[in-house]
Amino acid sequence: MAFVKRGTNLPGPRIAYYTITQDGYPQYGTSAQIPQSAYFALHLPYTIFGLGRTPNFVDSITVGLSNQSKTWTQLIPNSQMIVVPWPIKEPWRWKAQLFVTPSKLILMSMVALGGTCLVIMLIILGLYIKEKREDKLERLQEAHRFHFDAM
Repeated sequence: MAFVKRGTNLPGPRIAYYTITQDGYPQYGTSAQIPQSAYFALHLPYTIFGLGRTPNFVDSITVGLSNQSKTWTQLIPNSQMIVVPWPIKEPWRWKAQLFVTPSKLILMSMVALGGTCLVIMLIILGLYIKEKREDKLERLQEAHRFHFDAM
């Protein structure tokens, strides 16, 4: 998961995350961005967290800046989150954008969903054809039946 800030250098935002590992243990991580205004600065304007094999969601991410902070919950791993902390003194107005990186799992999920829908459609079609045949046989038997009321 990557955290990116846009705009000019800010006075060192702190980013922290919390999640549950596959073993059921809590996992915490925190990082601070160090601003530099010199030429050829070595620090990049984003933070990358290596989450390992996180099963589903990152439970929460907290961004703190100048004694102000905001928490976002239920974030998707293998994605980028861009936070625009403006105005700095009003964290409820901070914007967060989440960009999901597509992977082969999405394609495999779509194929599995399509296959399941196809199987269900074939079952429904087979039952429909069977019902039509039985209705036709019932109509033929009704036509050949002798009606005593006609006498």
